[in-house]
Amino acid sequence: MQDVELPSLLYRYFSLNGRVAIPGLGALSMVRVPAVIDFTAKQLFPPFQVLKFKTNSSDSTAEQSSYIARLSGMNKELVDNELKILGESLRTRLMAERKLEWMDVGSFSLSDEGEIGFIPKTVTTDFFLPVHFTHVLRPDAEHTIKVGEEEKTNTDMEVFFEDQRANAGKSKWQKAALILVLIALMLLGIRFMFGSFDLRESRYNPLKFITPKATYRVI
Repeated sequence: MQDVELPSLLYRYFSLNGRVAIPGLGALSMVRVPAVIDFTAKQLFPPFQVLKFKTNSSDSTAEQSSYIARLSGMNKELVDNELKILGESLRTRLMAERKLEWMDVGSFSLSDEGEIGFIPKTVTTDFFLPVHFTHVLRPDAEHTIKVGEEEKTNTDMEVFFEDQRANAGKSKWQKAALILVLIALMLLGIRFMFGSFDLRESRYNPLKFITPKATYRVI
Protein backbone atom coordinates (compact mmCIF):
# COMPACT_ATOMS: atom_id res chain seq x y z
CA MET A 1 0.00 0.00 0.00
CA GLN A 2 1.24 3.44 -0.84
CA ASP A 3 1.99 5.82 2.03
CA VAL A 4 -0.51 8.40 0.82
CA GLU A 5 -3.40 5.91 0.49
CA LEU A 6 -3.71 4.86 4.12
CA PRO A 7 -3.92 8.43 5.58
CA SER A 8 -6.55 9.25 2.95
CA LEU A 9 -8.62 6.22 3.95
CA LEU A 10 -8.33 7.17 7.61
CA TYR A 11 -9.53 10.67 6.80
CA ARG A 12 -12.39 9.28 4.74
CA TYR A 13 -13.44 7.03 7.62
CA PHE A 14 -13.24 9.99 10.00
CA SER A 15 -15.40 12.14 7.70
CA LEU A 16 -18.11 9.48 7.57
CA ASN A 17 -18.12 8.32 11.19
CA GLY A 18 -16.81 11.30 13.15
CA ARG A 19 -14.07 9.25 14.84
CA VAL A 20 -10.74 7.70 13.94
CA ALA A 21 -7.93 5.91 15.78
CA ILE A 22 -4.31 6.40 14.70
CA PRO A 23 -2.01 3.88 16.39
CA GLY A 24 0.95 5.52 18.11
CA LEU A 25 -0.75 8.93 18.29
CA GLY A 26 -4.30 8.71 19.66
CA ALA A 27 -7.98 8.80 18.80
CA LEU A 28 -10.01 11.70 17.44
CA SER A 29 -13.78 12.03 17.81
CA MET A 30 -16.25 14.68 16.75
CA VAL A 31 -18.59 15.59 19.61
CA ARG A 32 -21.82 17.51 19.03
CA VAL A 33 -22.65 20.14 21.63
CA PRO A 34 -26.43 20.79 21.77
CA ALA A 35 -28.06 24.20 21.49
CA VAL A 36 -28.10 26.41 24.58
CA ILE A 37 -30.84 28.84 25.65
CA ASP A 38 -29.90 32.05 27.47
CA PHE A 39 -33.16 33.16 29.12
CA THR A 40 -31.63 36.37 30.46
CA ALA A 41 -30.46 37.59 27.06
CA LYS A 42 -33.43 35.90 25.30
CA GLN A 43 -31.08 34.23 22.87
CA LEU A 44 -30.78 30.73 21.44
CA PHE A 45 -27.23 29.64 20.62
CA PRO A 46 -27.00 27.01 17.86
CA PRO A 47 -25.39 23.58 18.28
CA PHE A 48 -21.79 23.14 17.29
CA GLN A 49 -19.18 20.41 17.03
CA VAL A 50 -15.82 20.10 18.75
CA LEU A 51 -12.93 17.70 18.30
CA LYS A 52 -11.94 15.55 21.25
CA PHE A 53 -8.55 13.84 21.40
CA LYS A 54 -7.52 10.92 23.62
CA THR A 55 -4.01 9.53 23.78
CA ASN A 56 -4.95 6.40 25.73
CA SER A 57 -7.24 5.07 23.01
CA SER A 58 -5.17 4.68 19.86
CA ASP A 59 -5.75 1.05 18.78
CA SER A 60 -7.63 0.60 15.54
CA THR A 61 -11.22 -0.55 16.06
CA ALA A 62 -12.63 -3.59 14.26
CA GLU A 63 -15.07 -1.37 12.35
CA GLN A 64 -12.28 0.93 11.19
CA SER A 65 -10.06 -1.97 10.11
CA SER A 66 -12.93 -3.63 8.23
CA TYR A 67 -13.70 -0.37 6.42
CA ILE A 68 -10.10 0.13 5.27
CA ALA A 69 -9.76 -3.55 4.34
CA ARG A 70 -12.89 -3.37 2.19
CA LEU A 71 -11.68 -0.32 0.26
CA SER A 72 -8.03 -1.35 -0.04
CA GLY A 73 -8.56 -5.02 -0.84
CA MET A 74 -6.32 -6.21 2.00
CA ASN A 75 -7.28 -8.46 4.91
CA LYS A 76 -7.83 -7.02 8.37
CA GLU A 77 -4.60 -8.44 9.83
CA LEU A 78 -2.54 -6.72 7.15
CA VAL A 79 -4.48 -3.48 7.64
CA ASP A 80 -3.77 -3.51 11.37
CA ASN A 81 -0.08 -4.11 10.69
CA GLU A 82 0.06 -1.28 8.16
CA LEU A 83 -1.67 1.06 10.61
CA LYS A 84 0.91 0.26 13.29
CA ILE A 85 3.74 0.96 10.85
CA LEU A 86 2.10 4.25 9.86
CA GLY A 87 1.58 5.20 13.52
CA GLU A 88 5.23 4.53 14.38
CA SER A 89 6.35 6.60 11.40
CA LEU A 90 4.10 9.51 12.37
CA ARG A 91 5.19 9.34 16.01
CA THR A 92 8.86 9.43 14.96
CA ARG A 93 8.20 12.50 12.82
CA LEU A 94 6.30 14.14 15.67
CA MET A 95 9.18 13.55 18.09
CA ALA A 96 11.56 15.17 15.65
CA GLU A 97 9.40 18.05 14.40
CA ARG A 98 7.22 18.50 17.55
CA LYS A 99 4.26 19.36 15.31
CA LEU A 100 2.54 17.27 12.67
CA GLU A 101 -0.26 18.41 10.38
CA TRP A 102 -2.99 15.84 9.67
CA MET A 103 -5.19 16.09 6.57
CA ASP A 104 -6.04 19.77 7.04
CA VAL A 105 -8.11 18.85 10.15
CA GLY A 106 -5.59 20.00 12.72
CA SER A 107 -2.11 19.25 13.98
CA PHE A 108 -0.63 16.91 16.54
CA SER A 109 1.74 18.60 18.96
CA LEU A 110 4.31 17.45 21.49
CA SER A 111 4.63 19.27 24.81
CA ASP A 112 7.84 19.76 26.78
CA GLU A 113 6.72 16.93 29.09
CA GLY A 114 6.45 14.58 26.09
CA GLU A 115 2.63 14.49 26.02
CA ILE A 116 0.86 14.37 22.66
CA GLY A 117 -1.98 16.82 22.04
CA PHE A 118 -4.14 17.85 19.12
CA ILE A 119 -4.91 21.41 17.99
CA PRO A 120 -7.96 21.58 15.69
CA LYS A 121 -7.84 23.89 12.73
CA THR A 122 -9.91 27.01 13.30
CA VAL A 123 -13.08 27.07 11.23
CA THR A 124 -14.42 30.55 10.63
CA THR A 125 -17.59 29.58 8.74
CA ASP A 126 -20.75 29.86 10.86
CA PHE A 127 -23.57 27.81 9.38
CA PHE A 128 -25.97 28.73 12.18
CA LEU A 129 -26.26 32.06 13.96
CA PRO A 130 -27.73 32.86 17.39
CA VAL A 131 -31.46 33.58 17.34
CA HIS A 132 -33.24 36.13 19.52
CA PHE A 133 -36.67 35.24 20.90
CA THR A 134 -39.44 36.64 23.08
CA HIS A 135 -41.15 34.94 25.98
CA VAL A 136 -44.73 33.86 25.30
CA LEU A 137 -46.77 32.96 28.37
CA ARG A 138 -49.81 30.77 27.82
CA PRO A 139 -51.80 30.20 31.01
CA ASP A 140 -53.32 26.93 29.79
CA ALA A 141 -50.15 25.45 28.34
CA GLU A 142 -48.48 22.69 30.36
CA HIS A 143 -44.69 22.56 30.54
CA THR A 144 -42.10 20.76 32.63
CA ILE A 145 -40.26 22.34 35.56
CA LYS A 146 -37.05 21.08 37.16
CA VAL A 147 -37.67 20.70 40.91
CA GLY A 148 -34.55 19.40 42.61
CA GLU A 149 -33.75 16.09 40.93
CA GLU A 150 -37.30 15.55 39.65
CA GLU A 151 -39.26 16.92 36.72
CA LYS A 152 -42.71 18.29 37.48
CA THR A 153 -45.30 20.03 35.33
CA ASN A 154 -46.63 23.51 36.03
CA THR A 155 -50.05 21.91 36.75
CA ASP A 156 -48.51 19.67 39.40
CA MET A 157 -46.79 22.63 41.04
CA GLU A 158 -50.01 24.69 41.06
CA VAL A 159 -51.83 21.84 42.83
CA PHE A 160 -48.91 21.48 45.26
CA PHE A 161 -48.92 25.17 46.22
CA GLU A 162 -52.72 25.21 46.48
CA ASP A 163 -52.54 22.30 48.94
CA GLN A 164 -49.82 24.14 50.86
CA ARG A 165 -52.01 27.23 51.17
CA ALA A 166 -55.01 25.17 52.25
CA ASN A 167 -52.95 23.30 54.85
CA ALA A 168 -51.50 26.59 56.10
CA GLY A 169 -55.03 28.05 56.60
CA LYS A 170 -56.21 24.89 58.35
CA SER A 171 -53.16 25.00 60.62
CA LYS A 172 -53.93 28.62 61.62
CA TRP A 173 -57.50 27.69 62.62
CA GLN A 174 -56.24 24.74 64.64
CA LYS A 175 -53.76 26.96 66.48
CA ALA A 176 -56.46 29.54 67.23
CA ALA A 177 -58.80 26.85 68.58
CA LEU A 178 -56.02 25.45 70.77
CA ILE A 179 -55.31 28.92 72.20
CA LEU A 180 -59.01 29.40 73.05
CA VAL A 181 -59.14 26.03 74.80
CA LEU A 182 -56.04 26.89 76.83
CA ILE A 183 -57.55 30.25 77.87
CA ALA A 184 -60.78 28.54 78.95
CA LEU A 185 -58.86 25.98 81.00
CA MET A 186 -56.81 28.76 82.60
CA LEU A 187 -59.96 30.68 83.60
CA LEU A 188 -61.53 27.54 85.06
CA GLY A 189 -58.37 26.91 87.04
CA ILE A 190 -58.41 30.43 88.45
CA ARG A 191 -62.05 30.01 89.45
CA PHE A 192 -61.43 26.73 91.23
CA MET A 193 -58.49 28.24 93.11
CA PHE A 194 -60.27 31.33 94.40
CA GLY A 195 -63.91 30.31 94.38
CA SER A 196 -66.20 27.37 94.74
CA PHE A 197 -65.56 23.95 93.27
CA ASP A 198 -69.19 23.76 92.32
CA LEU A 199 -69.39 24.23 88.57
CA ARG A 200 -72.89 25.70 89.01
CA GLU A 201 -71.59 28.40 91.33
CA SER A 202 -71.26 31.66 89.43
CA ARG A 203 -69.39 33.66 92.11
CA TYR A 204 -65.74 33.65 93.01
CA ASN A 205 -66.40 33.79 96.80
CA PRO A 206 -69.31 31.82 98.30
CA LEU A 207 -71.82 33.61 100.59
CA LYS A 208 -71.34 33.18 104.32
CA PHE A 209 -74.56 33.41 106.36
CA ILE A 210 -74.08 35.35 109.64
CA THR A 211 -76.72 35.28 112.40
CA PRO A 212 -77.14 38.86 113.67
CA LYS A 213 -77.19 39.60 117.40
CA ALA A 214 -80.44 40.87 119.00
CA THR A 215 -80.56 44.59 119.46
CA TYR A 216 -83.35 44.46 122.07
CA ARG A 217 -84.09 42.69 125.32
CA VAL A 218 -87.41 41.07 126.27
CA ILE A 219 -88.76 42.28 129.64
